[in-house]
Amino acid sequence: MTKLSKVSQTGLLFYVASILFLAALTLILPSCTKDPGKIGTIIQPGDSWLKVRFTDTTSIAAYSVIDDSIRTDELTRNAIGYVNDPVFGATKASFYTQFVLSTNGHNFGEEPHLDSLILQLVYSGAYADTNTTITVHTYEMLKGIYKDSAYYSPRSFGVGNTDFSDYSFVPRPHDSVYFLGDTLPALIRINLSNLSTELGERLLSADSATNMVDNEAFLEFFKGLYLTPSAVSSTGALAYFNLISGGTKLSIYYSNQEDDSLRYDFIISSSAARFNKYEHDFTNANADLRQQVVNGDSALGEQNFYIQGYAGVKTVIKLPYPKSWRNLVNVAVNEAKLTLPGGNFAQFYEAPAQLVLVQRLQDGSYELLPDYNDGVSYFGGTYEAESNRYVFRITKYIQSVISDSTTVNYGLYLLVNAGSINPESFIFEGFKPSVDTADRMKLEILYTDLD
Repeated sequence: MTKLSKVSQTGLLFYVASILFLAALTLILPSCTKDPGKIGTIIQPGDSWLKVRFTDTTSIAAYSVIDDSIRTDELTRNAIGYVNDPVFGATKASFYTQFVLSTNGHNFGEEPHLDSLILQLVYSGAYADTNTTITVHTYEMLKGIYKDSAYYSPRSFGVGNTDFSDYSFVPRPHDSVYFLGDTLPALIRINLSNLSTELGERLLSADSATNMVDNEAFLEFFKGLYLTPSAVSSTGALAYFNLISGGTKLSIYYSNQEDDSLRYDFIISSSAARFNKYEHDFTNANADLRQQVVNGDSALGEQNFYIQGYAGVKTVIKLPYPKSWRNLVNVAVNEAKLTLPGGNFAQFYEAPAQLVLVQRLQDGSYELLPDYNDGVSYFGGTYEAESNRYVFRITKYIQSVISDSTTVNYGLYLLVNAGSINPESFIFEGFKPSVDTADRMKLEILYTDLD
């Protein structure tokens, strides 16, 4: 018999071991192709498995109401204009503003003579039909406003009877202006001394030692101006202005015994109070909107509901399911997603870029949802143009409602984000539309039943 060398013996043993390993592996592999959901079931009793569930059939109700008021003091932009919307009716924007001194103690000199009083406003944008003419009327305020006070639209203040302007313009927020050799940002210049020189003469009479000594004294002397537009029968437009821009000012042009071609500027600095006034007239609004919003027919929310900035229209959303869910006790909400599709209508104006969902309180006020603090990228509310809808994640809110059986839930408010400066509106598909669609209003909840 031929003897194998040590090397040959080792090779033979390796070969046999490999064959045995492959055979064993062939037997083992089929036993590892179990359903991933059953992994661990050998060591975990069947009644201890976590039950992950999904539902999108939770009942929802929604309807729209008038948004009573919104805070509008010290805004980043102030609007003036008049818009007619075939669905929402008419919206009118006016504003009140103080003026302060550019320098304290200014002296207009001996026997000052008024040349003109010009209000210059720097644009910050426009809305709706910018081919529409806006006509502005200007009145002197009779009552002071204060920087440390809160002002809500549509609050009004007393003004004088004299209209110092009947100025018409077509909004051109992107066209720079060439004036006296300088290129200026887009602006308008309103002459407040054409119709009456009364205001210009009174400002020119201000005493340097008393009325012009500082801003406090000047604001007692001159309360400020109220600018309001004429109504229009056409589509209309809103013009936005930056009141605290260095280019926005009230300039008095004058001469005195010593010199001519003089000018002094009253400005609107960050220390000056100002606020917008918004008025909505639903007389010519869509009949269904008027019946739901003005007359309180909440059942119409089944077909459509609405939202509008500038303290126009807000929506109440009610989720009546939590009472029955509270019986489950041990429910962990993994994700709760609320989808709000737009109605099958052509938007007359652009949709709001961002909406916000807030918790409605017993007195009608509201507070932010806990999910809001996770940021817009998670919380949502951004308009999805391709699908014409808004989506919110309200996981923490739903969990809190289910977990706390002592809290009375008053539902949610749906609002235009920064509605004090954004006038946009939107029409939603109702929660029980007559024609069922795949993309319907729904609340999708992925949860774990811990019982």
